[in-house]
Amino acid sequence: MRLQVTHRTSYTYGAPVTDSYNELRIHPISDDPQRVLVFELAVLPEVKFRTYRDFYLNFVHFFEIHENHTRLVIEGRSVLETQNPFAMAGSLGGVSFAGLAPCASREDCWDFLGASKYVALTPELWRLALDLRAESNDVLDTVETIMRWIFREFTYATDATTVKTHMLDALAMRKGVCQDFAHVMLGLCRSLGIPTRYVSGYLFDGGNHALRGDHASHAWCEIYLPELGWFGFDPTNNQLADDRYIKVAVGRDYDDVAPIKGGISGGGKNPAKLEVAVRVERLDPPPPTQA
Repeated sequence: MRLQVTHRTSYTYGAPVTDSYNELRIHPISDDPQRVLVFELAVLPEVKFRTYRDFYLNFVHFFEIHENHTRLVIEGRSVLETQNPFAMAGSLGGVSFAGLAPCASREDCWDFLGASKYVALTPELWRLALDLRAESNDVLDTVETIMRWIFREFTYATDATTVKTHMLDALAMRKGVCQDFAHVMLGLCRSLGIPTRYVSGYLFDGGNHALRGDHASHAWCEIYLPELGWFGFDPTNNQLADDRYIKVAVGRDYDDVAPIKGGISGGGKNPAKLEVAVRVERLDPPPPTQA
């Protein structure tokens, strides 16, 4: 599938900002399931970027502004080709929990087995994860059970949490947005020794708006299966992350992948007015419907 993403963020300040420092993680990743064909980034006021890869190999664009301004506009445009990683891999069943043992010594898995800023590992969480696992020894089956449980038990509520809400608080409330659903799934899967990482990106819904998170940045989880690689699960929509999902950045939790991080001097006492708009469009025609 060929997709185009336009991600526009604007800040309007109540008073001039004198200094602004920003890190952007809105450049999608190129890996086996997806290939970035075009990435363009524009910022007003005009800036010079420093680009690098962070610890998890995400693209980062850094810029600073030292002239007075009352508005900051950031717009990224990407064109990608995506494939369904589950279709590419074929059958994924049959990975046992004993088969995860080598993951504890893998550098690319170690950070995704423990607690992080927004994800805790507690005895109570471990007990809940064991209850959800029940008698299953199949990792994929257990992960899908956890995903379905979160989708069924949690209420999607955009005003219940913030980007700084901890997983344990979202779990207690049983409500939140895609970030919270993903954080809870991270904690449950990691409690069982499953390497699980946070993914930020976008979701194409064909303009139907039937899926949660299609109108903004989205978040889901990826688990690691030995000899097979990383595969995505979306507890917000109770589905596998297929070719409709565009991966931008991965990390231990939201703190590692926030689309925009930074700080300012000035701007007045009132919070800046923030506007975010994400548009995902399909550029190639869909396959013909089977009769």
